[in-house]
Amino acid sequence: MATKAAPPSYKIAETGETVEAGHVKWKQKKVQIGLEQAEDRASMIPAEHVWRKLGLER
Repeated sequence: MATKAAPPSYKIAETGETVEAGHVKWKQKKVQIGLEQAEDRASMIPAEHVWRKLGLER
């Protein structure tokens, strides 16, 4: 019978909070970063390039 190995230490929250709370904080931070990046239109990939790469150009 196989035994379960302990998860790597880098996957364990260092704050002692639950995994769900850590995930919510991570998700909120990721959305905030995305919103800040969206404000700088010059740094965004042009839509035409995205459409072409996905093969959805008309």
